[in-house]
Amino acid sequence: MKYTTPLLCAATLAVGMSFPAHAAVEEQSTSLVSSTPYLFSYRHQRHMVVTADGRYHLLTNLGTQGGANASLYLLSSSDGVTWAQQRHLGYTGYDAVSDSSLTGNTLTTVFQDNQGFIRYATATYDPDTQSWSSFTVSKLPRASADIRAVNPSFTVDANGNTWVAYVEEDTRVGVETARIVVYRRAASKSNWVAAGHQQPFSDASTYETIYKAKRSARLVNIPGGIGMVYTVGKDIFWAQRKLKGGADLAWNSSGLFLSGTEDNDPMSSHFSAVTDATGNVFVTFTDAGNLYFTRRDAATHQWPSKPRMLISADQHPGIQPTYSQIAWLGGDQLLLASNFQDNIRVWKGSTGATPGFTCLLQATHTVRDANAYYRDARLEMPALPAPAAAIPLLQQWQEFNPDAPPPEKAGTRPLQYANGLTFSPNAAPSCD
Repeated sequence: MKYTTPLLCAATLAVGMSFPAHAAVEEQSTSLVSSTPYLFSYRHQRHMVVTADGRYHLLTNLGTQGGANASLYLLSSSDGVTWAQQRHLGYTGYDAVSDSSLTGNTLTTVFQDNQGFIRYATATYDPDTQSWSSFTVSKLPRASADIRAVNPSFTVDANGNTWVAYVEEDTRVGVETARIVVYRRAASKSNWVAAGHQQPFSDASTYETIYKAKRSARLVNIPGGIGMVYTVGKDIFWAQRKLKGGADLAWNSSGLFLSGTEDNDPMSSHFSAVTDATGNVFVTFTDAGNLYFTRRDAATHQWPSKPRMLISADQHPGIQPTYSQIAWLGGDQLLLASNFQDNIRVWKGSTGATPGFTCLLQATHTVRDANAYYRDARLEMPALPAPAAAIPLLQQWQEFNPDAPPPEKAGTRPLQYANGLTFSPNAAPSCD
């Protein structure tokens, strides 16, 4: 039996969320194609930004589709459908992932290379020529030559210090010893200093082997400090520390967000995090068919006692949200997007203590390849899009027939593609 598109209706969705009856939005096929599933990262990293002239820019892994020199490419688009190559990052290969952010016309990214290092790079956008400069690239330190550094994220704090978190794996023994480490580079300095090698989030915990590799960390700014949402195996945690003090100042004891479900779903401990101008932190994540949202209040420094469940697998087992992302539009506006089976739902919410979420749109596929497979699809939208701009949203899918042997058993790697759409956050809701 071929994989078919499920029909979604208002009755299948969680109570308390508003879904007016409107026609679904159809995605368009884009020019994006990759030979690696890391076209978009599996985890929390950000890859797409919008410059002041309204153009979209994406740092993505094209695999062998990018040519022989590298796999990580910076692409630009005026419509989110047709993407043109601009620059590439050397020493990148099949599994290279990155995390990017735009400040003015400067794009900053951290990425893993094929030599075992995390690299830090910047490029500058020229709006007159709609082109990017070459990247300026440097390497972060690692504990030893036996370490393979993967899965990075970064942020710049209120004092101008740059923080990078990544997962280090000991190549002599494999992923069982993987742990999260943090480095800090002080403002106007060039050297990186270890800032968390011996903290609670770095300890090897008692997880089954299949969970050892599922570690990732997202650094975020909080008033007077630095915070981190991170995963160890199937569970999601929070840690924080003050800005005052040296790089090696101790982080607090970690708090548990979610005791995740023991399964082999690669999206089980996926999360997405963003902050607003006042330092509130917003996190969305999925686990075992449930969709969650939580918020750290900048004034009280507190998280709710437990995350809010937006979609319940018990009530709606057919929905199966597998990937979610959150964005701040400026002011009090939030966007939350998630897969629903192979469709997409986007909600608009508020940054307030009781944000509420109203369904803004549903995207679906009315015409597609019979072998298109969306069940592990990744989404990508900018973390901080311009409030007045149209919002680009991409959904990755792969060329894979579920009735055939899995690609890893068949000895093949299916090509990855992406559909895209743009929408206005101020448009009338378009959900069925």
